[in-house]
Amino acid sequence: MILVVGSLLTMASIAWELTRMHPETSYIVDPWSLRGFQSIHGSVIFTVGTLMLVFGLLTTFEFSLRAANSRGLAALMGLAAVGVAFLYGTDDRTMGGGVTGWALALLAAYVVRKAIAKVLPTWLPQVSSTIRTLIGLAVFLVTALLFNLLLFGTESTVQPWVWVAAIAAILVGLAVVGQHAELSANRMLIFSSVGGWLTIALSAAAARTNLLDAQIAESGLAGQYKDTQVTSGYFIALLGMLIVFVGAVSLWAKRRDVIINRVRAEKQRAAAEASAAEIQAALELAQQHQREARAGS
Repeated sequence: MILVVGSLLTMASIAWELTRMHPETSYIVDPWSLRGFQSIHGSVIFTVGTLMLVFGLLTTFEFSLRAANSRGLAALMGLAAVGVAFLYGTDDRTMGGGVTGWALALLAAYVVRKAIAKVLPTWLPQVSSTIRTLIGLAVFLVTALLFNLLLFGTESTVQPWVWVAAIAAILVGLAVVGQHAELSANRMLIFSSVGGWLTIALSAAAARTNLLDAQIAESGLAGQYKDTQVTSGYFIALLGMLIVFVGAVSLWAKRRDVIINRVRAEKQRAAAEASAAEIQAALELAQQHQREARAGS
């Protein structure tokens, strides 16, 4: 329910003013305000809210608790993020290098290490845990260095969707390799809500510029940038995404507790069945000894 409320609130924000001029300049320039549905940034906000509503509902369904379905849903969320960037991202963006490059490389290397750690016992079943830990550390360091050297270590200027694809791939990987595969979609929903909130939060400057561009296109006269401000629609959208985040975390926590309790119950049942089998075997052995003793006497 919280997920739905937050998503609908974000979508509804396009009916409110997204940007406006300071009152002193409102009668000098025209248009002096833009509502969400009048701005490309409002379209982005509405799209983000719609996607969060769709994926939030899909994640709440029981079918998403199957490991394969949950992973697939997480991958779809990543593809949706790339689609939004492809549709609305027009100007090239420069990223990579420095701290950002190393952060992306380390996250990508962590995903690779976790993925290998899941299959390592199958590949090397006789290897001790210490050796596995050392192998995992070596894989992490080598892959982090390679990712930084080959992909993220230098600044590159490309279309926004390329960077979003790289980040989405890392986030999907983090969601999938985490503990309990059934929660992959829930983890990716949390990542998506944070990404959606950041997308809206970082759009403030561009939304203000959009109002100035609209003024120039309308009358050839624009107010000063310092007099433009984001207003109610912007903050309502941020509030909606915050509510979505709270709902996503709440759903993940509830499902995690259910899974943990189920795993604990299965272990207890298995231990009880093993204990019962041992007791039954001991009773049968004692009965056999009694029969042999009677036969011998």
